[in-house]
Amino acid sequence: MVAIFGAVEVLNLQHPRISGNGSASLKAAQTSSEPIITETPNATPKPDFPRSGESKAEPGIEAPAGSATEVPPGETGATGVTPVTPEDLGYLSTRNLLIPVMGVKPSQLHDTFDAGRSGGRRHEAIDIMAPQGTPVLATTDGTVIKLFQSALGGTTLYELDPSGRYDYYYAHLMRYADGIAEGKQLKRGEVIAYVGDTGDAGPGNFHLHFSISKITSPHRWSGGLPINPYPLLAGE
Repeated sequence: MVAIFGAVEVLNLQHPRISGNGSASLKAAQTSSEPIITETPNATPKPDFPRSGESKAEPGIEAPAGSATEVPPGETGATGVTPVTPEDLGYLSTRNLLIPVMGVKPSQLHDTFDAGRSGGRRHEAIDIMAPQGTPVLATTDGTVIKLFQSALGGTTLYELDPSGRYDYYYAHLMRYADGIAEGKQLKRGEVIAYVGDTGDAGPGNFHLHFSISKITSPHRWSGGLPINPYPLLAGE
């Protein structure tokens, strides 16, 4: 009898009794284990240039004065970005950049890249003088990445090079051409705006402020490394 009783107890330990709400208890026992959660690695970030109609704040030297996102001239905040190299200049020379003001010849350009400006700034661009309302042309094929109202530049436009490594900046515009919007694909020589005196140009000082920058961050449309456009436009 002792042997039989012991055998019964062993069987009970191996197969626990289900009492009361047996089916519910069994179901709970079968689903008690935690599910295994797998994580998908984060995808590589894509450039975050604003889309048409967005009012997303971005850092940049052309942000309104006093803005918390303003990047002072000469300070890009970039890390691990190589300086402008001969390879950069070689690539840009292959773009056959167009003088971005209709009717202006290379002999009419002046190299003002290193000229001083208010607040100890360096110009880092060239000024192309022309009468008010003269058409401003896309210097090369590209994409409008930002239309921006700036305290310094007035009505401005940023164009992204097809390589994604450089941008072209047009400032002091009177207005944009019809149909110009962020995300629009541009063709070399296309009318994108008109010469004006907006921003800090000074009343009646009609000209196009034009600059080229090497982009230091895929999330930033200004504040890159400045490249002198004069030799590229004047053919020097």
